[in-house]
Amino acid sequence: MRKFMNPRVKQHQQNLELMNCQENLLKHGINYKEQDYLPDVKLKLPKLEGKDVVEHFYNIGEKQSSPYRSLLKNLATSTLPPLPKIWSKRSGWCKYNGNTAVPVPCPLDDAMVFDVEVLMSSGNRPTLACAVSCDSWYSWVSEPVANGEPHQQYENVNYEDLIPLETDGMQPCGDLNRPRIIVGHNVSFDRAKIKEQYWLNKTGLRFMDTMSMHTCVSGVTSYQRTVLKAKNKEPHPSDDDWKEISSLNNLSEVHQLYCGTLVDKQSRDVFTEGNMQDVHDNFQELMLYCARDVIATHDVLRELLPLFLERFPHPVTLAGMLELGSAYLPVNSNWLQYIDSAETVFEDLKLESRQLLSRKADEACQLMKNEAYKKDIWMWDQDWSTQTLKLKKSTTKKTNITTNSSEIELASKTEKLKNKEFEMLNDEYIDSVDEIAEPETKDLVNLSKKFEYLYELESLLPVKRPYLAGYPAWYRKLCSKPGSPGWSPGAHNITTSMQITPKLLRLSWEGYPLHYIKSEGWGFLVPFSRTHGEIEDEETPLPLEELLAACPMVFCKESDVGTDVYLLPKTVEEDLGRRAYYARKKADEQAAANQYHGLGLWCGIQLQGCCHFLRLPHKDGPKYKVGNPLARDFLEMFSQNVLTAQGNEAEKVLTFGRMMSYWRNNRERIMGQQVVWLPRELRPQSAADYRYGAILPQVVVAGTLTRRASEPTWMTASNAQSERIGSELRAMVQAPPGYKFVGADVDSQELWIAALLGDSRLRLAGGSAFSWAVLAGDKQRRTDLHSLTAAAAAVSRDHAKVINYARIYGAGQNFAERLLKQFNPTMTISEAKSKAAKMFTTTKGRRVYTLKKKYMEGFMDEDVGNETVEMTGYQAMRLAKLSGKKVEEMFERPRWVGGTESDMFNKLEEIAESEWASTAFLRGRLSRALEQARGRWAGTRLNWAVQSAAADFLHLMLASLAHLAPRARFCLSFHDEVRYLVPEDLKYETALALQITNLLTRAFCSQRVGINDLPLSVAFFTSVEVDQVLRKESNLSCTTPSNPHGLQKGYNIPDGESLNIFDVLQKCEIHNLK
Repeated sequence: MRKFMNPRVKQHQQNLELMNCQENLLKHGINYKEQDYLPDVKLKLPKLEGKDVVEHFYNIGEKQSSPYRSLLKNLATSTLPPLPKIWSKRSGWCKYNGNTAVPVPCPLDDAMVFDVEVLMSSGNRPTLACAVSCDSWYSWVSEPVANGEPHQQYENVNYEDLIPLETDGMQPCGDLNRPRIIVGHNVSFDRAKIKEQYWLNKTGLRFMDTMSMHTCVSGVTSYQRTVLKAKNKEPHPSDDDWKEISSLNNLSEVHQLYCGTLVDKQSRDVFTEGNMQDVHDNFQELMLYCARDVIATHDVLRELLPLFLERFPHPVTLAGMLELGSAYLPVNSNWLQYIDSAETVFEDLKLESRQLLSRKADEACQLMKNEAYKKDIWMWDQDWSTQTLKLKKSTTKKTNITTNSSEIELASKTEKLKNKEFEMLNDEYIDSVDEIAEPETKDLVNLSKKFEYLYELESLLPVKRPYLAGYPAWYRKLCSKPGSPGWSPGAHNITTSMQITPKLLRLSWEGYPLHYIKSEGWGFLVPFSRTHGEIEDEETPLPLEELLAACPMVFCKESDVGTDVYLLPKTVEEDLGRRAYYARKKADEQAAANQYHGLGLWCGIQLQGCCHFLRLPHKDGPKYKVGNPLARDFLEMFSQNVLTAQGNEAEKVLTFGRMMSYWRNNRERIMGQQVVWLPRELRPQSAADYRYGAILPQVVVAGTLTRRASEPTWMTASNAQSERIGSELRAMVQAPPGYKFVGADVDSQELWIAALLGDSRLRLAGGSAFSWAVLAGDKQRRTDLHSLTAAAAAVSRDHAKVINYARIYGAGQNFAERLLKQFNPTMTISEAKSKAAKMFTTTKGRRVYTLKKKYMEGFMDEDVGNETVEMTGYQAMRLAKLSGKKVEEMFERPRWVGGTESDMFNKLEEIAESEWASTAFLRGRLSRALEQARGRWAGTRLNWAVQSAAADFLHLMLASLAHLAPRARFCLSFHDEVRYLVPEDLKYETALALQITNLLTRAFCSQRVGINDLPLSVAFFTSVEVDQVLRKESNLSCTTPSNPHGLQKGYNIPDGESLNIFDVLQKCEIHNLK
């Protein structure tokens, strides 16, 4: 590899740097001499497209992107033809020559701006579409609109309902492999309505998203987005510098930013709220609306494309974005089986859960007896009021005529039957014997007299009878009224998301009963006194005696009882100023030392002068309130016995809730996936007799500020979990017969990028302790980065992984403290602070400020000219204040020293705080909205330096594999994973291409930061997965409640292959080649 990386560093310089690095590693307790060496890989690399790997990537990126870039430039700079005055209502495509509409199978232009409109009340089928090229306008009209059909809702989207762009529906129109480009705003939505995109074989058509381009150039943080949405509020003066150069992502706002005017979107309401008749009545207006959106998108492209190409000059960026926009997920009939199975199991568990909760509600109603609810530490504050059965005061007196006449009639009939003679035994005789029986007749008369008074009470009943009279109000809310759909008696409207449920399940947090306050959300009660304070007249007394019997009482110093004492620090996450934070910290820590030390959050609320109310901790920080303690974020707390419940029924409900959580949260998105089943003649030959279709994930190729791709369902899909219904989602994407998925997971991608940036100062891989742990650490020996952090913080390796990534993304020490408390609830506050402080001192180091030379007079002896003056932040601030100057004026940019990650953080801050911040690999620029930050959003900029570099890494991989394996079809990227669909006879060649892609991509990144070497430990993927389905690892059975038999028995899907570099070489028999 060294000849491909063009080393320019002299050997004696490398030796000197190597010695310094070795000393640094020993200082941090790393014995580099004990490291095992990996076996060499004998591999003949393909010829590079240039003199070194940097030039190679530029050339292949240029080859892939230049045809599309030329088409985009030509389209952006062209003047659009005039709009047609009248739009044709003919079904299918029409091309407009002036005002003349000519039917065509599909547009043949190589570059177009395209927009599709969908009548939402009819389903997901396209209704109208409009396109424009440099020369002509086009319109497309669906069959229901063209034929004037009445409104109808369609459940599915058929292939015949989609829009052809490259064929007449079946036969190609022109060369399908020629480069063509479609431009749209959120173009992935429009792509999902195009026929040819569902084919197994890819074509030369690509899609460019102006919304993603805008995010790259002018994307905003979450805070900035909130400011932009609050249009009626007066903006803060500090926000003026960026508001003029950014906007929200919708087309109207983006058009205003780049072109100066908003886009009229009023006609859109017909598509979102109207029906088919509204489309018929307003056809010309709606076509004009669609065409104006196309014009607005072209206007944005004209202004935005030059900015985008200037700020992201490397051709690989454009090539990677175009490849990401071609995501493709094949499915078969197993998809329908998966949906049906998940729905069935979910409904069964939901029904059983409701029955259990209904029984708990019935049990709680027993507390009505002798007002026992007043002594129940969970149900005491519920609404126990009842409705009484009120009767009318007066009524007319009923006579006894009805009863007497009945008696007379009965006696007369009985006498006749006695006198009648029967000649034979028949049914009439048997009936007569029954009717004249003396005891029964006598009983009937007696019963009629006994209950005669009830008929008189009928007139006392009111017209509107009270509902469930005698039952408490909270119970009545859980019952549906007779006559409602699906009515059944009992509390069957109860779910785990209702506020009453945690109380019915008698949940406790660290042994304290849960309690709900509307303004604070869910928390728990901690007693601190044996007597009540003042209680308002209508307030229900808290069952203090029972609470003290069930929970330990918190003892406090007498001087600490005041409400102000319990206003403990909200931490840095609440954006308190540094000075205010430290001013309150000392006094608050003293109060905390004498009080409760659990995970609950003090909020200064007392109940009835005897109990503290502490809020439950929210995963997003103390600013947020907990709305449901049964949500999935709290499920782990049950396994740690922090959150507990009483009774086996409660445990079952919680188990069912845990099992249903995934499907409940993702059901709508999964069932809403647009699956298009291909007709037989368009299926791959190997799947001609099978049901074959595809899903086009609506990927926004640059959906975040860091240019990471986003998609709400597939890119966030978790791996299959044994207790989550439907979590086998990824495994339901299945290759057709004769094809395989080939993919890999980039090992510790972001950690390696951060380590590489830290090593760039020394220009030597593994030169810092942090990078050594990333490169040479062994998970089995527990010497990798996550294992070392886990040992230091006394948490699991998975939790340590979260802490490490959070630190690299810019999270501070307070955030780490909160994570430690969440991961280990038994840890005290002081322990969490101590561990977090030790962790940050060991890893990040300490921050020092170096005094500039011109201000060093009086600090140093005149004879020592090369020495420096270093101070802490506090010392630097005081000196600057005494000197009447700013800190940045007197001191150099602060540095981190003494930690294993100091070099890495110094480099990240150097990138993030530079005037024209750009990524280290492809030189992509930071969003304009953050370039004007003036020192703000430091954490976001630090996160961008890593995450945006990771986006570059993905683009480089996509470009490399497209060059090495042109027949591989890109399927999807799952954060650090990539998956491709290839013919089965090319699976091992594609696996080798992936391994070489990783090698070349990492070599490129290393050379771009000045490191002309690549450690073997990261040169190749740990494994490449060759599989029939899209699961993370090829041997996962994906057993879940909805797939209890696993993939092998449930779907007849065997395990795939997991191949390291040596396995791949053996499969390809390349080890025999020279």
